[in-house]
Amino acid sequence: MKKLIIALDGEHFPHGAFEFAKQLNQLSPLMLAGVFLSPVDYSKILAFSGIDGVTLLPEWLMQNDDESLVNKNIVHFRESCEKEGISYRVHKDNNLMALSSLVEETRFADLLLISSELFYKNVSGRQPNFYLEEVLKKTECPVMLVPETFTDPKQLVLAYDGSESCLFAIKQFAYLFPELTDKETILLSISTHHDEDIPEYSMVSELISGHFPNLQMQQLTLQPKTGFSAWMADQPDSYIVMGAFSRSVISEIFRKSFASRVIQENKMPVFISHK
Repeated sequence: MKKLIIALDGEHFPHGAFEFAKQLNQLSPLMLAGVFLSPVDYSKILAFSGIDGVTLLPEWLMQNDDESLVNKNIVHFRESCEKEGISYRVHKDNNLMALSSLVEETRFADLLLISSELFYKNVSGRQPNFYLEEVLKKTECPVMLVPETFTDPKQLVLAYDGSESCLFAIKQFAYLFPELTDKETILLSISTHHDEDIPEYSMVSELISGHFPNLQMQQLTLQPKTGFSAWMADQPDSYIVMGAFSRSVISEIFRKSFASRVIQENKMPVFISHK
């Protein structure tokens, strides 16, 4: 049985991420641990500097209503899991260091589920915000970023540039979700030059075809900043699988186009894993 953890901060309940867990549980029973975090990481934001050096505390901190917000979410989570027949645990980590607590939890999980729209939206609504970036950099298990509303994906898009990070992510997805690997799959190799071939074509096709039976391999020449998002707009109802933070074209796509466009505009589940 796989152990998934789902991050819930403050009053935000990630409905899309929970729906993804529910669909997986219908295919193969899992255990879902709800990690309940404070509305903000107090180790990052302890006070705001006001006029003439006067320290101004934000209203939510002065009200000290963290406990009630978290408890309300716990009730919602328990009721939702029991209704759907999902085995669950409650981990209440609403201490001063929310991000550190969440990262520590990932060491003991197969997958982390996060809302790609709501994660610490009260701090910054533009995703990926600082909190989400920090978790993606430090997590010790793969992450599935899930929008609040999405259509059940009909295909997989495996972003590939020949790097260790990309192949690691693809293999992790296959190992974690064998129930999903029979979907139509595109191994997408992206380059900035027309004369480039798919890196290590023979080796990668030999590996990937063994896990994804409905595989096609495609080489695209795209502009790093905007091309990937524009191409994905014509690939609705997809899962995106990619490695993170490698020094490559994919890395540039992640930092610039992926972060600002795919998460905000394409509204698709994104699987990210790195060593």
